[in-house]
Amino acid sequence: MRPVVLALAPPAPGISRGSATPCLEMLGGSRLIERLLGTLEGLGLATPLVVTAHGSAARLREVLGPRLSVKAVDGDRRSALRAALAATTEERLLLHDAERALTPPAVISEVLSALTAGIDAVVPVVGVTDSVKEVHPGGLRNIDRSTLVALQSPRLLRRELLERCVSAPTSAAAPAPERPERFDEILTALEAGAQVATVHGSHSGFAVLDRLSLWQAQISLGLARDTSHRHGLARRA
Repeated sequence: MRPVVLALAPPAPGISRGSATPCLEMLGGSRLIERLLGTLEGLGLATPLVVTAHGSAARLREVLGPRLSVKAVDGDRRSALRAALAATTEERLLLHDAERALTPPAVISEVLSALTAGIDAVVPVVGVTDSVKEVHPGGLRNIDRSTLVALQSPRLLRRELLERCVSAPTSAAAPAPERPERFDEILTALEAGAQVATVHGSHSGFAVLDRLSLWQAQISLGLARDTSHRHGLARRA
């Protein structure tokens, strides 16, 4: 089994401060991607392959050093996964988004344990807490949140399934150029009839992509104080 770290998020104004990707942001003395790599190493996993965009590759290689292989690709997530398949030979691939660096080790261990006979892929999920609406000609309609989950990472897939997913044709309703295809290997696997198991994710497994999510990460590590309950201070005359 080979871990693949996908550092594909674009720069985030307000937090990256010149970094080519949010996973290079500092958090409590170390970078997000360094925290994730430390978690994977602590679980005794093989050395990960890091896949990123060309604009981020040089800086990631500088930060991570020669011990890790950093592969640069053009294109979207589908292109990155094709590159990961071409660069590896393992029969199982553990795909982890670099921005979800605070994912607890217990979640990763559960994912690894859940790929049993008859299962093609495993993904951690969390319940949806926000109100969700469906748009229809008559207006908006509530959707029962108990029937919904949000997908997290890491995702563990058998190689043969991932190869089929990245080779699957795009939707017949091709997206406009300004709205590129949003490929997701788990959704594609489900559409293909694959057996996908779920495990309990963690609210710590959110993606750090902007200033708000970085602040949330700081709170979760005890590096910042949650002031969301405060509505401002009134100055006395």
